[in-house]
Amino acid sequence: MWLKILILIAAVAVVIYGFRALSGSRRTQVQRRGDNKPPARDGAVDLVRCTSCGAYTPEGKHCTSCGDLTNG
Repeated sequence: MWLKILILIAAVAVVIYGFRALSGSRRTQVQRRGDNKPPARDGAVDLVRCTSCGAYTPEGKHCTSCGDLTNG
């Protein structure tokens, strides 16, 4: 009876530590990359905040919300 309980406890401990080891390796991969953001796709543009209304538009373009020229 006691042997079955010890085997069950050992099996649960192995599963718990196994999951912790797997999730720990994922965390170190993210830390090696340096950030959580995925790389930008091809053709992506940086957005700037409009000083008049606060909407985000591509740099050097007219704001579609208020019509002001952003950064330009």
